[in-house]
Amino acid sequence: MTYLGFHLLFIVGPTIALTMTALRRRGRLGKRTPVALFGVAPLAVIYTARWDQYLIANRVWWYGEDRVIGSWLGVPYEEYAFMVLQPILTGALLLTLISRRDDLTFPRPSRGTWVRGALVGGVVIALGLLTGIPALSSGGRWTYLGLILVWAFPACGALIAGAGPGLSLFGRESLSAWALSTVYLCVADRIAIGAEVWTIGDATSTGWMIAGLPVEEALFFAVTNALVVAGAMLFFTPGLQPAGSTGTS
Repeated sequence: MTYLGFHLLFIVGPTIALTMTALRRRGRLGKRTPVALFGVAPLAVIYTARWDQYLIANRVWWYGEDRVIGSWLGVPYEEYAFMVLQPILTGALLLTLISRRDDLTFPRPSRGTWVRGALVGGVVIALGLLTGIPALSSGGRWTYLGLILVWAFPACGALIAGAGPGLSLFGRESLSAWALSTVYLCVADRIAIGAEVWTIGDATSTGWMIAGLPVEEALFFAVTNALVVAGAMLFFTPGLQPAGSTGTS
């Protein structure tokens, strides 16, 4: 399997299908649907590319030269494509699930929803820094874990705090989209690693496995999908009608 083959087999089809579904339901979802679908992707590229370049350069993970079309700044073109496709895939799944709701109005957020979002976000930020910094300081087998914690958790916590009211209102859909995308991408990743499309470095990872998948990879998909769900929600909810409105979206 090549990296392009991985995209064609696991990523492109579901992304197109879910995106088309969400766009067809734009009348129900509201005017911010395209922004919620596509707005996270460029931010993901900006935030991820340099970090990913560092991982590859330091052999935290690497790819088979014969498995990619080429690379730019040490990062495969297909990896850049994944940075774009994953946010669209998970965001489209989230919006598709939300579109099944009967009521798509957005009540004025209460003080409690903001406080809960801020508390959860604060815990995520603290967890990332308090565990990630010692892991990075230890180096060696804790390197990959520490890099994920320090890179992703603070951003994730900030987004959760900002998107707290939307995540609270659409809690079931948010959790479902996060869980389904995470499990699906973990399974796809496990297959790709088994096919040696890419390799996780033994010297910089803990060696802990979940059903044959390095725990760091599972954590990576869990936290990046949380970033996508919170980011998409932050873009989406301003386009909803306020509760009690009689207009159409």
